[in-house]
Amino acid sequence: MKLLLSSLGLSLALCSCSEFPPLLKKSEADIVFALGPREGFSSPMTTALKPATSALEFQGNSFLLNGAHKKVLEELATSWPAEKPRYLIAGYAPPELTEDYARSLSERRAQAVRQYLIENGIEAANLQTVGFGHDSSPSGPTTAVVVIYKQ
Repeated sequence: MKLLLSSLGLSLALCSCSEFPPLLKKSEADIVFALGPREGFSSPMTTALKPATSALEFQGNSFLLNGAHKKVLEELATSWPAEKPRYLIAGYAPPELTEDYARSLSERRAQAVRQYLIENGIEAANLQTVGFGHDSSPSGPTTAVVVIYKQ
């Protein structure tokens, strides 16, 4: 009964307020944008995450995996530790492509890598993909590669 009365009192107090004051005052400098370069911002992609394998290089506009890619991915899948880490699979594109096409191609490459890892025994729930176009990459490679980061 006491809890009900205190809840009712709190509800009435909140309803009588016409506007809630902000708990934290944020300036635009405090906001971190998920995608896109921002002056003075160092990407967590380069500081917190470390590559789990060497970068997988792609040629031209292809998103198909070749024998070298498959060998690296099979080694990763067979050495997947018991603690089952999460991986972020990030695709990057070279600057000579248009931004939309670069992002799309990067996403298809990252998805191809993810699918191959799933087929080789890594749980899908532990694999996240992202494709960066050349202008949206926070501070990653500027070539046609896919990098697998251990989270």
